[in-house]
Amino acid sequence: GEDNNNNNNNNDDTIDRRRNINLAGVALACSVPPSGNGPMTMRFLRRSIRDSWKITAGFVLKRAITDKSNCRDLFFGGTTEDDDNGISDEDVERYQSYFERDTVATIDLGDLAKRLPSAKADVRSGKAPFCDRLPSKSLVIAARGDFVVDEEGSRESAAYLNLESPVFVDSPHDVMLGKKWKNGADAILEWVQSW
Repeated sequence: GEDNNNNNNNNDDTIDRRRNINLAGVALACSVPPSGNGPMTMRFLRRSIRDSWKITAGFVLKRAITDKSNCRDLFFGGTTEDDDNGISDEDVERYQSYFERDTVATIDLGDLAKRLPSAKADVRSGKAPFCDRLPSKSLVIAARGDFVVDEEGSRESAAYLNLESPVFVDSPHDVMLGKKWKNGADAILEWVQSW
């Protein structure tokens, strides 16, 4: 009984590192970098107090749920006066309702940070500890107009997956929506076709 249970409790230090991960590929699009939001937030603060405030207000104070302008700045780009980037005010309101619904779930970020494999990334290279088991094809997409994830964060994500750099596309943060969606889709299609 008890001895048998102890033998079945593997932690990530005792798992056989030679096992392959059953994935065809890994793709991240405008993803939070492995070091998390903290270092990126400090970079934003040093670059622009105004932009840093927009991000803080949008996420921490949850204004992205109620303020269409803040939501548009953070995720979709464009303005309603000249160019809405293919995302109408009605679209923004619909997405805000989804964001509001998502706030019901909460995550203990402090506890999560202790458990993430990113805490065990190689100090010099930034590579994930499981990089040798990843599929040979990985992709990190960075959006040139991203208001939420900066270039350094995207480069960190690329290094984590052992890539030289992310693929940059002309898009706001949400690369799947709006009139520039094709740029992100083309990057993914090109990546898949390269296998």
